[in-house]
Amino acid sequence: MNSMKNKYIFISLMFLPLLSCNEDDLTLTPEGKELDITFYKTEEQIQQAIYAAYDPFQHIIWGGNPFMWGSIASDDAVAGGADNTDQKTYQMADRYTVTPIEDKEDDLYQFWQSRFKIIYRSNLILNFADKNTVVGKKGIAHAYFLKAYAYFELVRMFGGMPLIDKIPTSSDKFPRATVEETWAAIENYCKSALDAGIAKRKNGIDPDGLATEASVQALLGKVYVYQKKYSQAIDILEKVAANPEYELELNYADVFAAGNKHGKESIFEINFTSTDGGTIWDQYVNGNASYTLCGPRTGEVPITNAQFAWGWGMNQPTKKLAKAFDDMGDVVRKNNSIISNDSILKLSPSTSFQNSLSGYWDLKHVRRNGYYTSATQVAQNIILLRLSDVYLLLAEAYNRSGNDAKAREYLNKVRNRAGLPSNNTDSGDALFEKIKKERQLELCLEGDRYFDLLRWGDAEKELTGDAENLALNGNSFSTGLPGKNSNGLFPIPQAEMNKIGNDPNFPQNDGY
Repeated sequence: MNSMKNKYIFISLMFLPLLSCNEDDLTLTPEGKELDITFYKTEEQIQQAIYAAYDPFQHIIWGGNPFMWGSIASDDAVAGGADNTDQKTYQMADRYTVTPIEDKEDDLYQFWQSRFKIIYRSNLILNFADKNTVVGKKGIAHAYFLKAYAYFELVRMFGGMPLIDKIPTSSDKFPRATVEETWAAIENYCKSALDAGIAKRKNGIDPDGLATEASVQALLGKVYVYQKKYSQAIDILEKVAANPEYELELNYADVFAAGNKHGKESIFEINFTSTDGGTIWDQYVNGNASYTLCGPRTGEVPITNAQFAWGWGMNQPTKKLAKAFDDMGDVVRKNNSIISNDSILKLSPSTSFQNSLSGYWDLKHVRRNGYYTSATQVAQNIILLRLSDVYLLLAEAYNRSGNDAKAREYLNKVRNRAGLPSNNTDSGDALFEKIKKERQLELCLEGDRYFDLLRWGDAEKELTGDAENLALNGNSFSTGLPGKNSNGLFPIPQAEMNKIGNDPNFPQNDGY
């Protein structure tokens, strides 16, 4: 993507995905009131604007899901669902057969739209809020963090992005930055959020249930590790590790407990309620339908004697993942990350399963009894950044910097919580391999695995030639897409390409 410096994305009111939605999507004020520079003045107005900028994280029906892309394109999970046509772009990603399509079921485009909506709404705050006021600085701090996080997710999926820092007009065009330029912009957005004084967690409370200083620090550290800037990563991530407001949950299961919102290990999460915020099947519901999407597929027949409910059977863990737990002797994380058909049948003997491909289901992302009122009205949050991730990033950064003692210290914090013995002997590349495996087991099904394999250069090794993967998916990373021929990148959604037109200044990603 280095050749993209002089390529352009041409943006108009028709081209920009976040501007092609209907007027209600962008309304931040009560209906009938004008939205302009006069709005971003009072604390109430800024707070409304902040919530509006966070809101697209909740637009997860269906492609806006923040964890499935990095799971199903990896060896963690297969798409599952009703059959191999259910949510077709997920299925294509699972099988490495992605082709750019324009379709109402293009989950990639839904993901793209939601992240550019975050960027657009953040830019409204950055352009109109008064940086000289306390309330204005609050809005600006959140806006910078949100832009950083949205671009982080976009760059690792699609490559270099248009860096949009203004409110577009119909005549604007924005160059598609290189990957390196996009990473640099994310770093600067994070630093700007910190400079603006984003709020800190205090006494276990995240102000307004939103991102905090530690959220920004954790994201910035992760961005540094992705770029192999290990000394910078250590400097910033150590601040999170030393923050007394955060610590590992004593029990791994508690990380994902439905009632444990903004727990002591959680650094940034998406909030959901069980109150319907719109038409029950549209993307604007406030409930977390992802947890219905991934539950065990039983034909919507209740599962008896269990603490969780049926679902639509997507993000099914692979046998390879189950074996990785067994090979490690990792009972604690296995039992709280995945669940087998056999285990469900012990609870609910009459249960039958549909399209069970691996014999396992995603237990991290499942509706829990007492926390939902319908398939789309699910009051369970999604954690995007947590402390164990920070510890393992630190372990990686220290190891790659030659300080294996510190690397083992942070690795063992995570292993010991899982009931595994400390690693006191490995060093160098052998230790790095143990850190990689620990990231897979600790963070499985949470969306990092595919992107970890890409940045380590391990994707072709792990995603090619695996018998189970080939049997279920019929293709592999080495021959399919996204894969080796696309540098691991997904295609720019075809709906976006069609709006841009056949412009030589904006080619599709390699391989598509």
